Amino acid sequence: MDPCQAPYRDLFDALSQSGPAEGVFETLLRPWLDAHAEELDWLNAFAQRASPAPIAIEDSWRLYALSRVNQVLLLAFQRNEGEGWEGPNLGLPDYIAFMTGLGCRVADETDYSPFFHEIVELAEEKRTLFSRRKAVELTRVDWPALMLGTMMFSRAGVAVSCAPGALNAEVATSSTLYWERWRKHRRTSDLSDGWGSNSQWRTPFRRDYLVGEKLLFNADGKHDLAAPGLPASEHDDLTVAERIELLTHRCFVRCEKPDDDCHPYDDRIQLPRDFRQ
Repeated sequence: MDPCQAPYRDLFDALSQSGPAEGVFETLLRPWLDAHAEELDWLNAFAQRASPAPIAIEDSWRLYALSRVNQVLLLAFQRNEGEGWEGPNLGLPDYIAFMTGLGCRVADETDYSPFFHEIVELAEEKRTLFSRRKAVELTRVDWPALMLGTMMFSRAGVAVSCAPGALNAEVATSSTLYWERWRKHRRTSDLSDGWGSNSQWRTPFRRDYLVGEKLLFNADGKHDLAAPGLPASEHDDLTVAERIELLTHRCFVRCEKPDDDCHPYDDRIQLPRDFRQ
């Protein structure tokens, strides 16, 4: 086990074994914060210097380990469509208390953006020709977006409404979600998939950044999707527009091509903050 990941992996294991009646904030999360001041210091220092510049791979693994803890915590706020584990016994205020205790801040964005928001539910609504409503609007927030400095650490889970044709409701809520390991309500795909119990943790963390009035998606990607002469994807039969859709939303929201074996991990793009979704 990598020493920098050990505190998060220990917490991940404890959360995964918690019982339905166990209030994990008092029994696990608060004691963890009290016992790991060095992690709080490291995360606060990272937030202060957070920039799209490359980071040490060990730091990326460390962030990834924390993201795995976060994904377990988020199960508490997701609908369960099967017989699986409901997730830890955790309320939203205690979740926010833990994550802000780590140095994250809640990003309360009222306009829908794939940078800030993951769609968990979508309804189409008819709009008049002269309607001033946006094509996609938030209707509910199930868990908040969290920033670590200028870096997006965890997107909000939201319900949205949209004008007919703006998004494909079935695709947007059920297509494979990339860069995630665990969701109760949809398929996920992550670079850790298929690796053993130790090697899976040596997975880099996806870094998205607010850069002034621009949004940078996947700062460590090798292929700039806005660059001229972009080579075809080595893995996917996708157009550039479809690759941008998959990269920015982390899933398909309109494209109906096969979604379970894509490889968007090498792509990156910087877009205006108000780009059309």
